[in-house]
Amino acid sequence: MNRVLGPLAFWWLLGGVTGAAPLEIVRGGQTSYVIYHAPGAPSSVAAAAADLQQYIAASTGAKPEIVTDPREPMICLGVNDAAAKADLSVEGIPPEGYRIAARGANLYILGPDTANGVVTPGGGTSAGTRNGVSAFLERFVGVRWLMPGEHGDYVPRSADLTVPDADLADAPIFLNRRVPYTQESRPEVRQWWARQKLGWSLYLQHSHNWTAIPAGEFDAHPDWFAERGGVRVPPTGRYKLCITNAGLIRAFADVAIRYFDANPAASCYSLSPADSAGWCECTQCRALYETDPNGHLSITPAVLTFYNAVAKLVAAQHPDKLLAGYVYADYVFPPQKPIKLEPNVFLVWAPSFDYGFTLYRPELQRQWEDLAAQWTQVTQNIAYYDLPNCVHNDLGAPNPPGLKILEFLYPRLKQSKMKGVYVYGNPAWGHSAPMNYLLAKLAWDPDADAEALLDEFFEKAYEAGAPEMKGFFRLLDAETERYFVEQPTETYVLSAGRLKDVYARNFPQLEQLYLAAEAKVQDPDAKARLAMLGDNLKVLHWNLRQQNLLENPTASAFYLTDQAFFAFLSENRQSLALTPVAPSSRPPFTPGKLVARPAEAAPNAEDVQPCLLRGDQHLVIAPTGDDQSEVRFSNLTTRGKLVTYALLDAQGKDLGAGVVSPDAPVALPTEGAAPFCMVIAGGSASFQVEITNAHWAVSGRLSDQGLHLLNRVTPVYFEVPAGVAAFHLQMEADPPGETALGRLITPTGREAASFDCSAKSVDRQGVAVQAGEAGFWKLIIEKAPIGVIDDVYIQQGDELGGFFSLAPEQALSVTQTK
Repeated sequence: MNRVLGPLAFWWLLGGVTGAAPLEIVRGGQTSYVIYHAPGAPSSVAAAAADLQQYIAASTGAKPEIVTDPREPMICLGVNDAAAKADLSVEGIPPEGYRIAARGANLYILGPDTANGVVTPGGGTSAGTRNGVSAFLERFVGVRWLMPGEHGDYVPRSADLTVPDADLADAPIFLNRRVPYTQESRPEVRQWWARQKLGWSLYLQHSHNWTAIPAGEFDAHPDWFAERGGVRVPPTGRYKLCITNAGLIRAFADVAIRYFDANPAASCYSLSPADSAGWCECTQCRALYETDPNGHLSITPAVLTFYNAVAKLVAAQHPDKLLAGYVYADYVFPPQKPIKLEPNVFLVWAPSFDYGFTLYRPELQRQWEDLAAQWTQVTQNIAYYDLPNCVHNDLGAPNPPGLKILEFLYPRLKQSKMKGVYVYGNPAWGHSAPMNYLLAKLAWDPDADAEALLDEFFEKAYEAGAPEMKGFFRLLDAETERYFVEQPTETYVLSAGRLKDVYARNFPQLEQLYLAAEAKVQDPDAKARLAMLGDNLKVLHWNLRQQNLLENPTASAFYLTDQAFFAFLSENRQSLALTPVAPSSRPPFTPGKLVARPAEAAPNAEDVQPCLLRGDQHLVIAPTGDDQSEVRFSNLTTRGKLVTYALLDAQGKDLGAGVVSPDAPVALPTEGAAPFCMVIAGGSASFQVEITNAHWAVSGRLSDQGLHLLNRVTPVYFEVPAGVAAFHLQMEADPPGETALGRLITPTGREAASFDCSAKSVDRQGVAVQAGEAGFWKLIIEKAPIGVIDDVYIQQGDELGGFFSLAPEQALSVTQTK
C-alpha cells in the first residue's frame, strides 16, 4: 500500500518542480544562508525563525544567522518587501495556510500571519508562516516532534541540506484544531502544539455555561430554574434552567451582551447547558421534548429553541458575534421537525455515545454516520467535540491509540465539513504520546494514513525498540477492542472490569515487550522516552497490586514497596510522563483562625454504620490522649483516580502529602499545631474513613452540593451553636432512580423536620430552633419507598459552620474565629 504521511500530503502544487538547480542550504556542515524576517514581523514569525535556526543547526551543525535586513542567499520568512520583489504573496492562501517557494538562490516561506493583538475575522489567529516552517522542517530536514520536552524531538543528522526548486502550498481542512487535556498550560506543550500546526483561525467558546445565571438568582427568580416534581429546584452542582422562560432567556442574553460589551475583541460566547441530567419538567419545556430513535428522552428542540431565542436578542446588539452551544447527551439527536437556526448560532456536535472506544461497536459506527449526515443538513455552522479513544486515568493504564477508530473518524469529519475538531488527548505523555501525535497530525490532514503515521512514530521514538513497542500498543488496541465489543455497557470511564480484563490480564506480556525493547534501545533520547512509559507501568503495577490483580507481584521489574512508590510519586508529581497528580485544594479556612473542640458524645447517638464518602473531602482532626492518631482508609473504589491527600496544621503549614491506600494508614504528627486538616483529592473515587484516638469532622463546604455520601450511609451529626434561632438544611439525590429520605432530630429528641428526595432532587428547608436545642443535631438518612440510596448530598446553610461528624463518640465542634 502506498502510504502518504500527513505533512507530505500538500494541498496544492503551484509551480511544481521547475527544473532549476536545487538550493544547497547547507553543504559539508557549512552555510552561507541567513534567515530573514522583517523587523516588525509578528511574534509567530520570529518564533518560526528561531525554530528554523535551531533545527537546521541540530541536523547539520550549521547555524544560519537570523537577520532583519534582507541579504542573499536567504531563507525569507513572512510577508515582506523581499517576498513581494520575488512576486510572492499570500493571496488565495486561507488563514493558517502557507507557501514554500524557491526563487533563484533564495527560499521563501510565507503565510497569512496575524499581528500581535490582532484576530482573524473568525476571532482567532493565523500563524501561516510558522506552519510553513514546521512543514519545511518535517519534509526537508526530517524533524519529528514526537512529544514535548527535552527528549521529544527526533532530528536526523546530515552534513548537507538540499531543497528542490519547488513551489508548494498547504492549508488546514479544519479552522479550529485542538488536542486538549495534554498539559497545554505548560510552555513546552504549547510549543509542541505550535510546531504540530494546531491552532484556530475560528475561535469557538463552547464550554458548559449555565452558571452564567448564578445560583444566587434563585430566591428572586425561582421560575428561571428547572422545575422537577412540581417544584422549582434550588440550584446546586450542575443545575439546570427553565429554558422556555422568557425572563431567563432575556437574562441569559443580557449576560452575553455584557460580556461582548466588556470584551470587544471577543467573537464567541457559550450557551451550552450544564452537564448531566435534571432537565426542567414544566409544561412549556416538556412540550418541546421528544423521544429519540433509541426510545430515550431527547430535549433537542428545547435546546435549539433556547439557542435561537438568546442569539436573536444578542444579534440586535452584536450582530457579528457568535453564540456557540453543544448538541450532546440528551440533545445529541437532531430534532424530528426541522428548526432553522439563527445565523449567529454555531453548534458543536459532541456524540457522547461514542466516547471512549465505543466506536469499536459496528452499530454505533452506523449511528454516528447517520447523525453526522443529519446534523450537517441542519447547519453548516458546526464543529466537532469528542473523546473517542481516550482512557484518562491516574492509575498508569496506557492509552491505546485506537487506530481503527481514528481511521474511521477523521475522513468522515472532513466529508461532513466540520469546521473544527476538539478531540481529547491525554496528559500522561509517557504512555499517550502515540495517540496525541496521531490526533495532532490528523487535525491538520484528516486524509493522512494513520497507520503509517503510527508506525513512523514508533520507529522514530523508540528506534531499535520499535518492533516491541508496536506490539505493545497493538496488543492494547486489540484487547480494548475485544473488551468493548464483549461488554456493551462499558463506557469511557476505566471500569474495574476493564482494568482487570485488559490491563491486569495482559500485564505480563506488556512487561515482557517493554523489557525486550529496553534491552535493545541505545539512543539516549529513545531510552528517555521509553523510561517515561516505564514510569507509568510502575504506577499501573502498584494499583493492580493494591487490588490483588497480579500473581507474584514482587517478581515484576516494576514492583515498588509502598514507601518507594510514594517517594517515586512525590518526585514525579508534575512530570510530563504521568498524569499530573492534582494538588489537594487548600481547605476553606484562614490559618490560625480554626478552632476545634472535642465534644461530648452527641445525644441520641446511634451505632456508626459503614459509610462511604465520595469525591474531594476536608477533614478536621483533633487528636486526644497520648496514643498516636491514625487515619485509615478502606473500601476504596478509585474509578480511574489515584486518590491523594495533603496534611496541614492549624496554621496552614504543610505537613506532608501522599497516596490514599487501604494498606497505608496515615499517622498524624504527635507534635504541632492541632487541629490538623487533611484534604483528600478524591475526584469521583469513594472510600471509607476511620480515625483512631481523635475527634474529627468533615466539611460540607468543598462543593455547593455539600457533603457527598455514596450508597452506604450512617446518621450524621452537626452542631447548632447557642444563639442560632433558625437555619437551613438541604438534602439532595437524583430521583426517581436515586432517592433518599431524612429525619432531623434535635438534642432533645424532637423530630424537627423531614426530608423527601423521592420526587424532587433537592429538598431545602428552614428549621426553627427551640429553647434548649443548642448542641449536636442528628440527621437520619433512610431509604425511600422507591429508588435506591446512592449519591446523597447534605448541605448546611450559612447560619452554621458547615461541618459534620460521622462518629458520635468522636464528635468535633469546629468554628472559625474572625
